[in-house]
Amino acid sequence: MHIDLFTKETSTSSFIQDVLSSVNYDVTVYDSIENGLYTTKTPFSPIIIWNLDSFTEENDRALQALRESSPESMIFAYAEDTNNYGYLCNKYADVSMNTASVRVHLMSKIAKLRKFIEARKTFHERMSLLVGKSPAMDQLRNAVLRAMVHTGPVLIQGETGVGKELIARAVSCIYDKFITVNCSAIPDNLFESELFGHTRGAFTGAQNERIGLFEAADGGAIFLDEIGDMPLHAQVKLLRVLQSKEIRPIGANQSKRIDVRIVAATNRDLKKAVKEKKFREDLFYRLNVIPLKISPLRERKEDIEDLANYFIKQYQADDESYTLSPSALQRLQHHDWPGNIRELENVVQRALCFTNSGELQPEDFQIENEKSAEVSTVSARFVEHENYDQFRDWLLEQERQFLLEKIRENNGSVSATAEKLGMLRTALYNRLNRLGISVKNL
Repeated sequence: MHIDLFTKETSTSSFIQDVLSSVNYDVTVYDSIENGLYTTKTPFSPIIIWNLDSFTEENDRALQALRESSPESMIFAYAEDTNNYGYLCNKYADVSMNTASVRVHLMSKIAKLRKFIEARKTFHERMSLLVGKSPAMDQLRNAVLRAMVHTGPVLIQGETGVGKELIARAVSCIYDKFITVNCSAIPDNLFESELFGHTRGAFTGAQNERIGLFEAADGGAIFLDEIGDMPLHAQVKLLRVLQSKEIRPIGANQSKRIDVRIVAATNRDLKKAVKEKKFREDLFYRLNVIPLKISPLRERKEDIEDLANYFIKQYQADDESYTLSPSALQRLQHHDWPGNIRELENVVQRALCFTNSGELQPEDFQIENEKSAEVSTVSARFVEHENYDQFRDWLLEQERQFLLEKIRENNGSVSATAEKLGMLRTALYNRLNRLGISVKNL
């Protein structure tokens, strides 16, 4: 961790440097405003300590310039002369203290600084993973920001592959602990033991005491993935935890108080599951305090470009450079992505494995079930036609577009197009005339 210290040499500044060095902080000392603030490359470190006594005439102007150049930095100010910090602390500094208190509080403050800065760094990293510029993604990012500052349960709903765990980690980035529970992977008879633990001899095979995942997450967050697959008997136990904030291991006589942020996720329609008596209604409302909905990729195709470029940067080797051609992007955007972001990631990663560095073309992407998706789209269009005449007109228009596209691919040459299509040139001319396409206008 690096800290910038703006001060002239004093006994207090020497003390601060000794304290920071003792906890492995790197310190850059600026004893001149002109050489420090106005000529040094910005932005400055995440933490800045400012001696208000050293630059009395420049404090106001310099602190304002510092705020503009490094808005993310935290400024800690101190002074021996109370007149120097009294009017400035509320305007610029996050913490202001005089010399008498700085020696008392500095050690405890510094101990908290590293944790705060690391949490803020984690927050920015997690939020940067929420890639996309669609309105749906903007709304989701805003919802995540709101969810972070609260402690109520969060319920994330979305199809498989949309990134529910990514959202859960973003919501929980302020916690040191993050325990993941895959509810669909736990056998029914082991749910209570896995979640809440057991004492020695509580049941056959319980040879040792074991703490559950909720107790392991105490003071942090627990992510209950695929909560819709949790059996009803375990749902009852979870409901009690939500109501009482306590757990009782199997075989124990006393409950344990826990402080855990609960984040659940599912790809199922829980309201439908409630109607079908497969999910408890009271548990649903307890979990759905802060609902987050992730749209499938097919409903926000404007995000595909950003996501594809993100995965290209993630998977390309250091000595390689890939770009996405407009035609390749168009192909990706025409696919419905039933596997959502996970499927797109797989397709991009596979393309990089089998393609040389350079511009990626449509044929570089191997997309499974692409034909079936196209057939489904065509079939849907068939249904739209009420009679044969409408269908025939639609079919002729498809043929017109097909031939025009092929001629454009051959730079307007009808002869070259006929050769590529395996047709006689005269036959293609005749077909163009029948479709009302003027060769002179091509």
